[in-house]
Amino acid sequence: MASTTQDREVEAGGKQPAEDSLTDGQPLHVVCLSPQPWRVDLPTNRQQIMARIAQSGHRVLYIETGQFVGRHVAELLRGGDRRSLLRQLVATETVAPGVRVTKAPTLVPWGHRYRRAARVNSALTAWVVRRHVRRDVDPAVLWLYDPCFAGCIGKIGERFAVYDCVDDYAEQAGSDGRKRALVAAYDRLAASRARLVFTTAKGLAERHRTHNPKTYLVRNVGDFSHFAPAADRSIVAGELASVRRPAIGFAGNFLAEKIDFALLDAIASRRPEWTVLLVGPAREDTTAALDRLALRENVLWRGPQAYEDLPRYIAAFDVATIPYLRNTYTQSCFPLKTFEYLAAGKPVVASGLPELEGMGPHVVLADDADAFVSAVERALLQTSESDIAARQEFAAENTWETRTRRLLELVAAEL
Repeated sequence: MASTTQDREVEAGGKQPAEDSLTDGQPLHVVCLSPQPWRVDLPTNRQQIMARIAQSGHRVLYIETGQFVGRHVAELLRGGDRRSLLRQLVATETVAPGVRVTKAPTLVPWGHRYRRAARVNSALTAWVVRRHVRRDVDPAVLWLYDPCFAGCIGKIGERFAVYDCVDDYAEQAGSDGRKRALVAAYDRLAASRARLVFTTAKGLAERHRTHNPKTYLVRNVGDFSHFAPAADRSIVAGELASVRRPAIGFAGNFLAEKIDFALLDAIASRRPEWTVLLVGPAREDTTAALDRLALRENVLWRGPQAYEDLPRYIAAFDVATIPYLRNTYTQSCFPLKTFEYLAAGKPVVASGLPELEGMGPHVVLADDADAFVSAVERALLQTSESDIAARQEFAAENTWETRTRRLLELVAAEL
């Protein structure tokens, strides 16, 4: 069998580490700084990787850095659970075997917009984390997802730091020029201070390799075991059992900076006999666009669904789509849903995502509405059992287990 996508991509960053992996050796204490809370509707690479690091026999302290403590207090007070206010602010909670979660002491607001605030919050967080690391017998590795906390590198007593750059963080800042500039500066600082840099896109790897030669391209993957059952149409959610076919589906967050709503509208308009099936939560700036789409007879928007139920909705798709805009942000995107769809055996048609080039015949890219519709029509002819099996075999080579093992091997080489 040919080498997997992950094997090929790591070679772009340097020599393969030996098979003497930390998964079989000394346990680690991984201190993860993430701007995303542990509990989210749709788990991302942060939760998936940290959970599997813990499953490999290591311990994870997951520190949520994203929210100013004052805003969090206000939310807790509005919720009415004041008796547990202090506990929720400072306690460390075990959320999974080997994984504990706590909040960073982000006492200064606008830490992702002003340099001085970022410095103070980093210093406070480093002081708190040192208490967890100081008496630990296992080597500590600082695993950074939030570049604005690059000031913690070298300050918590860790053996070394890893910067896991899973997105173009500056582009995520949108039109806020001050925030973009600060995040971009800390993005460079994190890459230069870390011992290792992991990226999920070629553009990110090329950028960070100028600051750190130990930069590795290790792409996003999918939760194969979770989505593989969606290849069986018999598990379709009851509300979709009688949906008109073919169903052309999308499952994910409807973000203004990503989703091409005009493309979705054009698909529904050009092929009224198709059902355009949309699953996922909207934001304030995308609800109106989704509402307009849902006015079409052949468009169904089923809103947010629990992660455990998503396979039952994807099972209804005849073709899975990723209708993204082509912009600076999506240029460095490798959506998790790519391998989730493939794990479900679904043919994938995408737009606006140069990182998905070269994944044919499993993933086809289209530049405009006409090309997208034509690609979907061809995909509808590729639904035999052998087609489904080929896609699932490819997805089974690219899972969170394989990605985590590769990351741990790279860490092991440094120890």
